Amino acid sequence: MKLMKKTSYELLKDKEKKQLVKNEEAKMTIYNALPRKEYEQVFMCKTTKEVWHTLIITHQGNSQVKNCTIDLLTQEYEKFSISNEETIDSGFTRFNAIMTSLKYLDPDYSSKNHVKKFLRALLLKWRAKVTTIEEAKNLATLPLEELNGNLKVSEMVLDNDGVASKTTKEKIKSLSLKAKVTREQTSDDSDSKG
Repeated sequence: MKLMKKTSYELLKDKEKKQLVKNEEAKMTIYNALPRKEYEQVFMCKTTKEVWHTLIITHQGNSQVKNCTIDLLTQEYEKFSISNEETIDSGFTRFNAIMTSLKYLDPDYSSKNHVKKFLRALLLKWRAKVTTIEEAKNLATLPLEELNGNLKVSEMVLDNDGVASKTTKEKIKSLSLKAKVTREQTSDDSDSKG
């Protein structure tokens, strides 16, 4: 909508009146959705386009800031790995946040290899599962959410096996300690009888 010279509403043509009403409705919709602090930054804007442009600059920065942010997110994506203490779910959430931010700032951004990237980010203890998934599934069509669900189930099994293994090790240690104590008692008994 072009900015018109100040004209009284009555002198406007019907088409111009409709445009003005639509602009005001759109501005009010945006205003109502904004927190007070952001509203105060845009309330002096005359058109919806100005409001929108101001909000974009406020949240994304100018093109230089936007490009720098995209570069940083791309580096973060490329270096992504899951730490030993991190669960599959928290790793997936972090990975998804990076991808979502990249897509938000650069709508043309597309990497068809998200599933492969996530699989490469897993620790060595996951190699057997990764190989199984690579052989059984078409990674090009596998949704990332399905992969996440599959890995979460495997993580629960691994955790359960770890607990069972720990319990077994504790039982073995306890039994060997009991055997050692019994041998010592037997040795003490034979020494005192001799």
